[in-house]
Amino acid sequence: MTGFLLAVQFFSVIPVNKELPMTKRHVTMMFSMLPFVGACMGAIMYGVYQLLMHYTNWSSLLIAFLVILTGLILTGGLHLDGFVDMSDAYFSYRDREKRHAILDDPRIGAFGAMSLVIFLAAKVLFFAQLVATDAISIYWFLFIPFLARLGMAYYLVQTPTNKETGLGAFFKSHILMKPFIYTIFGSLLVVAILVGVFTQAWLIVAVFVLFVLGMSRLYRSWTIKHFGGSSGDLYGAFIEGMELMLWILLLLLY
Repeated sequence: MTGFLLAVQFFSVIPVNKELPMTKRHVTMMFSMLPFVGACMGAIMYGVYQLLMHYTNWSSLLIAFLVILTGLILTGGLHLDGFVDMSDAYFSYRDREKRHAILDDPRIGAFGAMSLVIFLAAKVLFFAQLVATDAISIYWFLFIPFLARLGMAYYLVQTPTNKETGLGAFFKSHILMKPFIYTIFGSLLVVAILVGVFTQAWLIVAVFVLFVLGMSRLYRSWTIKHFGGSSGDLYGAFIEGMELMLWILLLLLY
C-alpha cells in the first residue's frame, strides 16, 4: 500500500497528505504499482467517457478532447512535460551536454511547442475516431495506461541514467532489481490473461505486449545514443508516446 501511495503521490495530482518512507523496498514497490495507478487513471477516464456518451449529444471530437484532458489533469501534465522537454532537446541537434541542459530547462522552446501541438492533435483525433467507431471498452481504458507505465518501468531498469544526480538517478539506485522484475512481469502476465479472457481479443493483447516490450528496447537504444541514457523527462516521454501508439494500434487492429 505504501508503494501504491508513493506512485500516486509522485505520478498524479491526487493529494496524498502523508509523509511516506523512501527506502529501497518502498521505491521498488512504487514503480511496481505504477502500472496499476495508470489503470486507475484509465478507469476515471472511462467514467468521464461513459458520462459524456450517455448524457450528452456532443461530437466524438469533443468527447475525445475532454477524455484526453481528464488524463492530462490527473497526471498534472507531468509526462507531457517530459515529452516536450525531450522534443526540445532532440530537435536542437546540439551535443549531448547541451541536450542535457535543455532537458533541465523549465522553459519551452519552438521545437517543444510544435511537438506539443502535433502530439495533442494526434491523440485527440485518433481517439475521436475510436469513439466514433465505438471500438473502445473499459478493458482498453485500463490496459493501455497499465501497459505504457509497465513498459516505462522495463525501460527504467534496463537503461543507465544519463547523469549521477537527479530524481531519475535516485529512483534507479533505489530499485531492488530481482523483486522488481519478478513483480512487473508477474503483473503483466496476470493482467494480460484477464484482459484476453474478458475481451476475447487475444491477438490484440499479444500484439500490445510484444509491441510495448519491443519499443522499450528500441527506446533504450535511442536514448543512450542521443542522450547518454535515461532521465525523468525521458520516462515521462515514453509513457505519453506509448499511450498514443497503443491507441493508434487499437484503431488499426480492431
